[in-house]
Amino acid sequence: MIRRREAGGHGQACGVPTRIAESATDLSLIWPLLGRHIAFHRRLVDLTDSVKAALLLSQSLYWTRHGRHIHRDGGWFFKTAEQWTLETGLSMKEQSTARKVLRELSILTEERRGLPARLYFRVELEELARRLVGAAEKVGAGLARPDSCFVTELLGTPLAFHRALATVAGGVHAGLLLSRALHAIRYQLRRGQTAWVEGAMARWQSELGLSRREQEAARRDLIALELWEERLAGIPPSLLVRVRLGRLLTLLSTQANPGQSPASSRHLAACGISTSFIDATSQTRMRKPRSLGSPNPPALIAPKRREGSAETAGLLQERTTDRSLQPPLQPTKANAAGGRLTVGVVVPDLLFPGGLLPAERGAMAELLLQVPDAAQVLLDELAGRLRTRGVRNSVAYLRALVRQANAGQFVPELAPRVAAERERRQRGEEAQRLRALEEASSAADPPTPSMHTEAQRAQLRTRLAALRRQLSTVP
Repeated sequence: MIRRREAGGHGQACGVPTRIAESATDLSLIWPLLGRHIAFHRRLVDLTDSVKAALLLSQSLYWTRHGRHIHRDGGWFFKTAEQWTLETGLSMKEQSTARKVLRELSILTEERRGLPARLYFRVELEELARRLVGAAEKVGAGLARPDSCFVTELLGTPLAFHRALATVAGGVHAGLLLSRALHAIRYQLRRGQTAWVEGAMARWQSELGLSRREQEAARRDLIALELWEERLAGIPPSLLVRVRLGRLLTLLSTQANPGQSPASSRHLAACGISTSFIDATSQTRMRKPRSLGSPNPPALIAPKRREGSAETAGLLQERTTDRSLQPPLQPTKANAAGGRLTVGVVVPDLLFPGGLLPAERGAMAELLLQVPDAAQVLLDELAGRLRTRGVRNSVAYLRALVRQANAGQFVPELAPRVAAERERRQRGEEAQRLRALEEASSAADPPTPSMHTEAQRAQLRTRLAALRRQLSTVP
């Protein structure tokens, strides 16, 4: 009986390195399937009291640092709801709730522009810095430069959140918990330890900001998907958790290649072919992730990170921060009575309908700052309606047109005719002006021989001939 125990113990001891090696192999196959990660700032959870709002703000800070032409555009960047979902895994309802939290804190500013309307965002770095430090006097002159480097110093070291895991786990909370557990397992496997990590709720709340209820819901979802194992060990007993790497690899491979079996997907991953089930054009490559323990925060915000390839980098920029999606912004100048200086896009000189009071022009100029690209079209539509005498309050009618334009529902009816008449009138005035300039030039310059008509030259020749005859007959 003693020999059996020794044999069994020896076999168990030999099995531990084997299981560690198998887990390390599975993890090496899983990592390229995760794609690009998001820098999740834990301190933002304490600031916003919401993990999802902190995730949205963390990704907004990324685009504030790395967005295309972000400095030229004054910190504004454009994102659609689909792009937010693609990058963070937040649904449209979750995005709306997170944006409301950030707006109430005056950290994230939103503005609709263009036709059709597009939603632009800007992180108020100075307000974010004030809220992070608790009071402005604690940092003194530091608030004079609320740039990305300064805010990053206040945010501290970020955590890695893999958006791919949010899709597999069915939610952001479960995906965040799974992401952190994978990094902890990776850390232990590199040091020859087992894949079991401490899973106390206090740890996840301290590291991720997840409340007890959010953790329980996330763990239930992961256990239902057979991705999560828990057990008690030690005296007093402590909770240990482990991610079932084989099951996770199967789910990632299946979603990355829907038409292939898990075995064939595993073979492709083993051959080093990076795949991503988020988007076929997304940048995913097998590279060592950025260290999460760097003591130097400014090193985390390099102006440009080297892309995996020129092709994937170009596709990524076109899909997120292309120049066509983010037109350059310039300071606005007041162009009507009552207008005020505002930071936004330039509104050109507008042609208002006749018969308006100066106060009405000023109110209209304020409304048209919301839709600078369609400002003249809306004014032409108003001018056409005023001709039909179907408008009692011109400012209220223009406000309704601006609301339709922001919602993408405005269809011009009378504006094309009004614009055509104005162009025709302008062409006539230009032609009349040119004729007046020619007549004034002719009257100012003295006549030259080249300006005589043919009749005048014939008359001169006749007079010269008569004068020669007179001279020839003189005795």
